[in-house]
Amino acid sequence: MKFKNSFDVIILAGGESKRFGSDKCSYELDGKTFLERIADNFQNPIIVTHKKRNIFHGIQIIDTERKGPVKAIELALPYLTNNKVFITGCDFPFITYDLADFICSKDSEISIILEEEEQPLLACYSVKLLRKNIKSVSSLQHLLNFANTIYFIGTYELQLHGFSLFQLKNINSWMDFFKIPDKYTLSKYIIQGNQKC
Repeated sequence: MKFKNSFDVIILAGGESKRFGSDKCSYELDGKTFLERIADNFQNPIIVTHKKRNIFHGIQIIDTERKGPVKAIELALPYLTNNKVFITGCDFPFITYDLADFICSKDSEISIILEEEEQPLLACYSVKLLRKNIKSVSSLQHLLNFANTIYFIGTYELQLHGFSLFQLKNINSWMDFFKIPDKYTLSKYIIQGNQKC
């Protein structure tokens, strides 16, 4: 299922991987690193990383400060050319283009996967919203307060559209390989009437 939306992609690849025990972006699974598995889904991903990676397409931005996801996204903003951007990280090595396309198909300033809680690194953001508010927020969760419209995509809706919840698998530690994503959540659309945007 392809919605063929126009969106940019930011992959955050500069975390410390403390819980994983080694650089998870470089961890190989079936002959590909986590980062390769994600980047290969997209034509021109913007990869924000603390060191040069062996990825042969896309744009790599070296983040020498390593002050977290918000600062990394701020570094990527000048490279965005579309109205929306899908943001993810090396924690989600099973993500596909079709799922990102589905997330970005929603008519809202932020569309975000909702499992037990929202997943800010499985989300599509209005570039205008990011440009206007990125310097005012301390986290991507904080950014939700600045959006007028948010679409929380529940796991039930994903399954109705044929997506496997396996794609939502978030790998932060070795034990996460063995967890089965099975949270049942319903979608919801929030209109906040926020004047900050």
